[in-house]
Amino acid sequence: MKITLDRRTCTCWEPACETHFSWHFLREEITPIDCTLEILENGKEERTFLIKDRDGVDKELVVGKDNWAEAYDSWQLAWEKQQAGKG
Repeated sequence: MKITLDRRTCTCWEPACETHFSWHFLREEITPIDCTLEILENGKEERTFLIKDRDGVDKELVVGKDNWAEAYDSWQLAWEKQQAGKG
């Protein structure tokens, strides 16, 4: 599944964003919220998030079985860890 989010105009406080991300996108049933631009089913088990972020950086976070718990706790820290692993 591929999910595109746009946080550029969102006024959600950062800790609330972390909770919203987990609750709306990492459970079995996905429930779109204000920042959701698109949800595409691509037949893959993992979920790929394309996040247009407030800092001007477009972020891609892939969430699968190996990092689900990390992403559930903090999508931002999970993204940072993925980025560190690419270097």
